[in-house]
Amino acid sequence: MRTLRHLAPVILLGGLVLAGCSGGSQTDGTAPVTPTAATDTASAAPPATTAPPATTTPTAIPTATVSATPDRVMPALHGRTYEEARAEFTRRGLSAARLTTAAQHKDVTLSRDHDAWYVCASSPRPGAPLSAATTVTVKLAKDFSDCTTSFHGYLHQENDPAYTPPPAGG
Repeated sequence: MRTLRHLAPVILLGGLVLAGCSGGSQTDGTAPVTPTAATDTASAAPPATTAPPATTTPTAIPTATVSATPDRVMPALHGRTYEEARAEFTRRGLSAARLTTAAQHKDVTLSRDHDAWYVCASSPRPGAPLSAATTVTVKLAKDFSDCTTSFHGYLHQENDPAYTPPPAGG
């Protein structure tokens, strides 16, 4: 009997903890679960009558939806021709009218027909988010190898104002 008297508070506390785990505040709109079995064996009181279980309606579980439109982020255009860059914008559902062009080098004039020129750089950078108002600037070079050639922003070294030619006959 002495052991039961020492275990009664532990059993009572355990019962309260278990009842607290299954009840409490519910955020999904369903009724809390009421335990049906008596949890306190030391109590001689008859179990309280429980209300019939509330009927619950199944709740919709949110699922990830696949968007038909791709994310609006800046695509990687480096190394593509301007024509391919425009096609990539169209494929992603972005307006090609947002593309503006500039020559990669200060001493190069962009021709009217620059569809075959190569994209050397873009602003904003690839992966950056594109808002509806963002204008994309691509810098183009006629030859892809010219993308990595620069003399202070000039394609031809002799056009660079900082260039000093070597002395003749040296």
